[in-house]
Amino acid sequence: MKANKVIAGTIIALVLLASSPFMLGLIWPTINDVKTGATPEYPDVQPQRFNQPLDKVYEAALAAAQAMGWEMRETNREQGIIEAIATTRLFKFKDDVTVTITREGDATVVNVRSKSRVGKSDLGTNARRIRAFQAELAKRL
Repeated sequence: MKANKVIAGTIIALVLLASSPFMLGLIWPTINDVKTGATPEYPDVQPQRFNQPLDKVYEAALAAAQAMGWEMRETNREQGIIEAIATTRLFKFKDDVTVTITREGDATVVNVRSKSRVGKSDLGTNARRIRAFQAELAKRL
């Protein structure tokens, strides 16, 4: 009797484990590259607009990126670009992050791209990273 329960439990566990990629695909889109305003799977991830000078927004964006623990790869104030590497907590995957700051009329616009180096799906990590960065930047301005 106990052996039947163990076998049944094992079969159920194997079925759940085998179907987990499908189930995760229903929850998260199968993408690993998220850009503000350019990723239809995340319509809420849009560029930020600030009524602040470009230099002030750039400094705040750089400070926000550093506060998030990103490794700075390249910073170029004149071009308004911050390139960094973000490392995931659990598996220590390296993801590339690019922050672009431009002036459009009276507004300073901040675009962010977060791209995983490995795999087909990031399980929502890149979108969460962009949202966290945007929250940190908004807090600083």
